[in-house]
Amino acid sequence: MEVCIAYMRGKPVMLALRDGIPYIDDEPQPIKGLTEEELATFSAAIGQIPYSPDEGYNALVNARRAAFLVTLLGRAVGDECVNKLTHILDSVHYDVLEYLGEDTDA
Repeated sequence: MEVCIAYMRGKPVMLALRDGIPYIDDEPQPIKGLTEEELATFSAAIGQIPYSPDEGYNALVNARRAAFLVTLLGRAVGDECVNKLTHILDSVHYDVLEYLGEDTDA
């Protein structure tokens, strides 16, 4: 199973589970205990959001992605994996903050 966990620079960032090993964009990642069921639940949660061309739709999808990424971070092993997930989380979180108008330092 493969799910989109973010869009960065206009490209989807894909998380897959192959033979019990998590991959982000075809690179194996040390994320402990990730299951097909979790990926299916996450995919279903995203799929349950009624599509809308409104920017709020993307913000809601990214908020759900951010919550999922936080759970992955709690199980990531090693600085490289943590840094990769943090970078992805920062991107989706920024998109949500931008929609809410909270993306400025003022």
